[in-house]
Amino acid sequence: MRHKVDRRKLGLPGDQRSALLSNLARQLIRHGYVRTTEGRAKELRRVVEPLITLAKKDTLDGRRRARRILVGHSSASPAMRKIGLTSEQVAERSLLNGEDLVKHLFDNLGPRFKDRPGGYTRITKTGTRRGDGAPTAVIELVD
Repeated sequence: MRHKVDRRKLGLPGDQRSALLSNLARQLIRHGYVRTTEGRAKELRRVVEPLITLAKKDTLDGRRRARRILVGHSSASPAMRKIGLTSEQVAERSLLNGEDLVKHLFDNLGPRFKDRPGGYTRITKTGTRRGDGAPTAVIELVD
């Protein structure tokens, strides 16, 4: 019985699972679609839809919360300075790690879904994977 079981474990430890979902969320925001397994797509929907809702509201707190999920740290974090990175290197690393995605999320996707009350993603089942028979799906942002 699955009483009070809230999320899928996806066969991974917690830190790897959150890193996987963060990377999938980055790819979905960047490209508009991701081809993955059904379970991962269903969990990804639980991460991305609240991010788009935050982008619709466009507040400073919302940007900080989205940055925490997509980037994982603030762009000028003391830990980055502690390891000896200059401010230019920190800015470059932040762009590589998804800081540009936060801007894209709030500047492009937020206004795009402004009038939509929810349901920003669509999951389409695409059959099974050849190697192990895992059910696959495509998750995409709706128009």
